Amino acid sequence: MKLTKIFILLISVIWLINAHSQELLEVPIGIAPTMSSVGVFIAKEKGYFAEQGIKPIINPFKASGAKMVPFLATGQLYVAGGNINAGMYNAVSQDIPIKIVADKGTVSPKHGYLALIVRKDHIDSGRYRSYKDLKGMTMAVTAKGVSQEIVTEMYLQKVGLSLSDIRLVTLGYSDINIALANKSIDASIQIEPFVAAAVKNDFVVRVAGDDEIYPNQQSAVIFMSPEFIEKHPKEAQGWVTAYVKGLRDYNDAYEKGKNKDEIINILTKYTRIKDASIYEKAFPVGLHPEGDLNVASLKSDAQWFYKKGYVKKLPDIDKIVDLSFVQTARKILGPYK
Repeated sequence: MKLTKIFILLISVIWLINAHSQELLEVPIGIAPTMSSVGVFIAKEKGYFAEQGIKPIINPFKASGAKMVPFLATGQLYVAGGNINAGMYNAVSQDIPIKIVADKGTVSPKHGYLALIVRKDHIDSGRYRSYKDLKGMTMAVTAKGVSQEIVTEMYLQKVGLSLSDIRLVTLGYSDINIALANKSIDASIQIEPFVAAAVKNDFVVRVAGDDEIYPNQQSAVIFMSPEFIEKHPKEAQGWVTAYVKGLRDYNDAYEKGKNKDEIINILTKYTRIKDASIYEKAFPVGLHPEGDLNVASLKSDAQWFYKKGYVKKLPDIDKIVDLSFVQTARKILGPYK
């Protein structure tokens, strides 16, 4: 008799679990396995998405936000996190109302999580001594027409050079490190934790953080598909609220030293760098604890894409950015303290 009751209880528990999981809306998310994606990883790992009725389906992308745009446009991704790119603005110009809804990486002072790195053998041999020695080098970014290309040009312009003075190739973040290690490229604007990993493995030198050349650039953002916003407005807001909770946990860890080991463990689980010591040495990402965006930077970079011919029509950033999600999240969660 007791065994029968236990069996019935187990069946009931399984049924309740299944019923609960069926209530959760599956939300496909495109994201790169980098340190700046930490808000998403925390929200998933700590159940913040589940609290909002969301089952996050993470789809890792090796490279930039540009690769995610077609999937956002068709609704195959509901949310994406990546660098600012011309492809997204071109999609919007074709009446695909993708929105920018939250911060995913601002290169604020002391948060040079994107940095210029140069092969160590070039440093040791004297081939590289200053920015002017970038001339003739092969450098890598994740795609053409992205925020990192803008910064690459800024390093060059500092010494009177231009993008025509280098050979620019495109590679995924992890592939950039491989190419630097096997000496098929010379330098790159790379992202954490890949910068710290390359430095630790002694095949590059971190020359300068992007916060030194372009402070407060809004380098990466959270994009949201029109399908998610229109068909699931409650969950769309819930997604951002959960994400902001993750951002706050990250800031508690990296700015205040609270539960930092826990956040580093989450990073090692969701990224390709499994050595926890790398995250102790990595430069922190600038992630606003309330998800706020540097709209002025977005407008400036949109002008750059337009002048370079990456977009045929100057994007109306005020229509593309939707701050209502982070503003509502702030009301729900209260101000960050």
